[in-house]
Amino acid sequence: MRIEVTFYLYIRDYIGKIMVLTGVVLLITGVLAINSFGSVFSAGSLFLGILFAVFGFFVQVGFFSGNLRSLNGAATILICISIVFLAFSLVIIEFLEARLVGYVQMIFHGAPLPFSKAVISTNRPFLWLSSLSLQVGFVFFIAGIALKAFHVLKS
Repeated sequence: MRIEVTFYLYIRDYIGKIMVLTGVVLLITGVLAINSFGSVFSAGSLFLGILFAVFGFFVQVGFFSGNLRSLNGAATILICISIVFLAFSLVIIEFLEARLVGYVQMIFHGAPLPFSKAVISTNRPFLWLSSLSLQVGFVFFIAGIALKAFHVLKS
């Protein structure tokens, strides 16, 4: 019983540092797992790494202290939602769709060379989702900052 209580107090005191460290490890894992066309493992690691690092930093600086059922709490919730949208927009841009258009015969001084050049067309299929998520994230972030400023000026 005593060991469980001390472990809980230890975790409660250092939860921000633990979250930041977990976020950094997930970010490094996500960056090292990036490939040319994007992978779900890399995207998930990057997304969770950004969230853990940012929210861990918020816990460290005491961003969540206070009543969440007030204007300040609504601003905090808006800023947290904006961080999720911004992280999603940064991660989803990783995916790339490539297709082969054709081959071009290489010619040097009028003579065809024994090899040809492949023409590849690339497309980012989730670019529209990324831009939409980025815009929503910025709107929520600005609204949260405005509500925080209004709360500080009001009190």
